[in-house]
Amino acid sequence: MNNKARFLLVTLVGVVLLGLVLVRVNLRQMMETLRAANYLYLLPALVAQMGFFLIKALRWRYLFPADRRIGFGTLFSATMVGYFGNQIIGASSGELLRSIVLGQKESWSKSATLGTIFVEKMWDVLVLCLFLLALLWIIPLPLLVQTIGQAGLLVLLIGALLLFLLLSRSHWATRLLTLITSRLSPRLAQRLVGILERFIVGVRAMQDWRRSLLALFLTVPMWLFLAVSFYFLGQAALIPLSFSPYIFPVVVIALAASIPNPPWNVGMLEILSITTLGVFGVGSSQALAFVVLMRAMRLVPIIWGYALFSREGFGLRIQPQASLDVPPSAEAHHPR
Repeated sequence: MNNKARFLLVTLVGVVLLGLVLVRVNLRQMMETLRAANYLYLLPALVAQMGFFLIKALRWRYLFPADRRIGFGTLFSATMVGYFGNQIIGASSGELLRSIVLGQKESWSKSATLGTIFVEKMWDVLVLCLFLLALLWIIPLPLLVQTIGQAGLLVLLIGALLLFLLLSRSHWATRLLTLITSRLSPRLAQRLVGILERFIVGVRAMQDWRRSLLALFLTVPMWLFLAVSFYFLGQAALIPLSFSPYIFPVVVIALAASIPNPPWNVGMLEILSITTLGVFGVGSSQALAFVVLMRAMRLVPIIWGYALFSREGFGLRIQPQASLDVPPSAEAHHPR
């Protein structure tokens, strides 16, 4: 299945999910909630959301080698561009866009950048699973939540095993890839091995345990900032919940983002928000109003990300399947 067909399939699934949500929701009650909403809370929700992005960019700096100094402004721009890509293009294409932008601005291998993003995702899953386990102690949650936590821990275990192999037995990985692909095409084998080697360069920054622990430490307030944003959105939608229940939708929505999602998370965001908030007694109409307010607030970082993307001269010309090859100018600066 090519990228265009996959994109259309994921979009169709999102539209179907959205249709299922709209059939179940009382749209009149949702509109009444929106009319009565306190829109002043959107401002602190947006501030907390931007705090999330700022900490994410700062954390990313510590996932690169210490001798590779990348400006915070560049990392923040790439982070915002990645958010734009994930929201508008979907299918987790934002991570590839981040690597493209960073490669353009810093002459840094796109594959090595994806290696740092892989480590970033590992820290995210670890912290989100810890949040979920903490919630199980504080708030009684259904069996489904425990299943989600177990799935997250399984993903974390698999990722940790991959990290161990890449860091301690990288030559095994390259030899195995060469053995598998050389029979198909020697040229393809050479290209894929080069990509894997540059990816390992990004992952190896994790061997600096001080920087890695600092990145892990920053992951905690990063996700708490997003939970604060959700809390203020709930206040805007007149949802009578305290802060801690909003950690649950943050965890579920963030973990679900690790799989290909439709553009703008159509359908997926609605059904996950209604399901997670419903655990705490929030009606589907009020939960859908919460999502509408969230989408309105998200327009600001999305437009910001697109403006930064356009400033780099890309516009909407970049496709999610852009090559991971490093241009000659970048290869000259590539660390060995």
